[in-house]
Amino acid sequence: MTESTEDRHRRPRWDVVLRTWIENRFENWGRVSARKRWPIIGSMVVLALVLGVQLPRIEIDTSNESFLRADDPTRVVYSAFREQFGNDQLIIIMLRPPVIFDSGFISVLSEIHRTIEDEIPHIAEVTSLINVRETRGDGDELIVRELFEDLPVDGDTLQEIRERALANPLYQNYIFSQDQRSTSMIVKLVTHVDESDPDDVLGGFEDTASAAPLTLTGEQEAEAAAALTALLDRFRTDDLEIHLAGGPIAGARLAAEMLDNMLLFVGLSLAGVAVFLFALFRRASAVFLPLTVVSLSILSTFGAMALIGMPLGIPTQILPSFLLAVGVGGSVHLLVIFYRAYDSGRSREEALAHALQHSGLAIVMTALTTAGGLASFLTAAVQPVADLGIFAPLGIGLGLTYCMVLLPALLHVIPLKRLAPRAAGRPDRIERVLLWTGDRCVRYPKTVVAFMSAILLFAIVGITRLGFSYDPISWFPPDDPIRIATELVNAELGGSVSLEVLVDTGEENGLQEPSMLDRLDLLAEQSKRIEGGGNITVGKVTSIVDVSKEIHQALNENRADYYAIPDSRDLVAQELLLFENSGSDDLEQLVDIQFRRARLTMNLPYASPTDYQPFIARVEALAQETLGDDVEVTMTGFVSLMTRSLSAVSTSLQRSYLIALAIITPLMFLVLGNLRTGMAAMVPNLAPIILTLGLMGWLGIALGRYDPLHARVSEILRRVGRYAGGRSRDPAHHRARVARDVHRIVALVLHLRVRESHQSRQVRTLDGSHHHLRLHRRHHPVTRADGPEYPRRSSGGPMPQRATQGLVGATSAIPESDRRDHQ
Repeated sequence: MTESTEDRHRRPRWDVVLRTWIENRFENWGRVSARKRWPIIGSMVVLALVLGVQLPRIEIDTSNESFLRADDPTRVVYSAFREQFGNDQLIIIMLRPPVIFDSGFISVLSEIHRTIEDEIPHIAEVTSLINVRETRGDGDELIVRELFEDLPVDGDTLQEIRERALANPLYQNYIFSQDQRSTSMIVKLVTHVDESDPDDVLGGFEDTASAAPLTLTGEQEAEAAAALTALLDRFRTDDLEIHLAGGPIAGARLAAEMLDNMLLFVGLSLAGVAVFLFALFRRASAVFLPLTVVSLSILSTFGAMALIGMPLGIPTQILPSFLLAVGVGGSVHLLVIFYRAYDSGRSREEALAHALQHSGLAIVMTALTTAGGLASFLTAAVQPVADLGIFAPLGIGLGLTYCMVLLPALLHVIPLKRLAPRAAGRPDRIERVLLWTGDRCVRYPKTVVAFMSAILLFAIVGITRLGFSYDPISWFPPDDPIRIATELVNAELGGSVSLEVLVDTGEENGLQEPSMLDRLDLLAEQSKRIEGGGNITVGKVTSIVDVSKEIHQALNENRADYYAIPDSRDLVAQELLLFENSGSDDLEQLVDIQFRRARLTMNLPYASPTDYQPFIARVEALAQETLGDDVEVTMTGFVSLMTRSLSAVSTSLQRSYLIALAIITPLMFLVLGNLRTGMAAMVPNLAPIILTLGLMGWLGIALGRYDPLHARVSEILRRVGRYAGGRSRDPAHHRARVARDVHRIVALVLHLRVRESHQSRQVRTLDGSHHHLRLHRRHHPVTRADGPEYPRRSSGGPMPQRATQGLVGATSAIPESDRRDHQ
């Protein structure tokens, strides 16, 4: 016998059956948590302790190479470059005495130089006016020595050294500024660290060939930067300005500020949440419980990072904000339903079972969609962001565990008081505003949709104006020491960062060919005429060409007109051999042992990577044109690394947006059970992202490396999910849920999560009135309790589709008549 049409209509939908089954499981869990409360609390405490004790082991890494994945081609090239030529991220100490070539200042400079070498950890080399290389000839002898070989010096000797220094092209924009107002000390950090025990007498005889060297970490860079800052404070006087700049200094400051700000903002956020929770709930338990859930989830997440050995990066500072939003939102949502039932006279067990049955699925689905959006970070080319795609979902999962497991158990053991319900029919001012807003949105849906569509269109136009930028120095106030130092170094010494041009001639001893050196020299000169965005110009170029010119000048009676490249390959080779035999190892930092590959170091001012991008492209094109097709050119160094990381963020951001949508949208369809409702529910999730990006575009605010706007999954899912879940086998039961949720939905859209509908007379009487309600599918008049009649039009589909109209307009509510027509 075939099934009749009426029977098919009466048969419950699959999604309703599934939701009902899940909600019943949550209800059963509420009763289980009452019986097993102490074992549950004990297990959750053990979990929190196991992860929390790992916190002291956590590290902070803001080094630039950590931005990219280990297999990223740019990072691979950069790592190989550092293995060959050493660390290119330098610390610049700029000193501004009254007079540079003064015997008193030279003595102070010598003491600073020696103290740095003796006391600062992880230092590979310090270069200053004291020990800068000077190449001179004495007859047929080539002398390579330090500028101040012997200290102290008398006045005549000091004057002679001054004249030689001012005549040396190597020192300009390197050891002192062109106006001789400032001098610099260049501190080079080690590339690898030796963690062997100095007291182990057998350490040098152990087989360590198979052990990979340990690369200097961001934390060790910060250690050196902090020690250097403290040391220089001892030498500052009214007559001696000392400024610190460079990548390691900026990274150390960012790490310190990140940690301080994260602790400060988490504390302020928790305090602010506590104040609002108490003001809205008027009970201490409503403050203690959500903050417990949030605090444990944050501590456990960072403990898990320490346990796995994952360092904190700049993006990690947004983790507490995500966990705070998810933890407080889920806890408050559960507590609102629980307190309302508890205040009405139910026992703790019954009230909790009711709250979990009513809200458990919505809380879980909201957490899952949020975690799904954040998991899209896994595909990011920027390593710290990819790490965020692991630990943000993990933290949300831990927060959800504490919310759904620990919180119910705690509700059975902490002291609770029942609050007297407010007088019926007396909503407060906030509720009246929210109800009025929701009612108008549903009364005039076309107007709201048109208005919001116009705003979104305006925002989309603004998105086209949005750019990317990452300039950490500009984050500091203008009077901050790191910003002042960076700007001074940029202005007086040509900059504190470097772009490295790697040149591979393709043949052994190819760099001894004068024609090749001439082309390198031409490239250096022409590169100084290139300007990038932000007025970026080359301050200094150093390469093997400078050494060759120095040697040739020294071997020709130190005459300035011989500061040139020799015209014979054999002569170049002989002069370079003399230089190596003089005891200097400077060539090792400029060329490889076969004289096949060389580096050109271009000193640049510190700026945003967006300004470097066109500059690097022009330099690369110029290098290929100048050096010829037979020479392989590779761009690397600190500047190239920064530029690549910004490009990776731009690409990753677009890809992760799409992945987040691909993850969240099916979950929307699953929980709502309807394609059109799920699509409509995505609109209020996407609208805040579009509006924020559009506003940033119109205001000229660039999108930085770590602006994870797409990770926001609106809590609208929680409200709409419960609303759609009301389409049960009993239409009257569904209508009751619609009325019960009306101003919760409006409150959500206006970002007021806590004021729920526990105060109105209608909501308090709904539970016993389901059998009096009817849902009509055709046109019929509805009599409002506080106004005239107006027609309610049937959409021809399930009830939630009418609420969808309001959601598209950035708010969601059901007409007030739907709340009251059961009266």
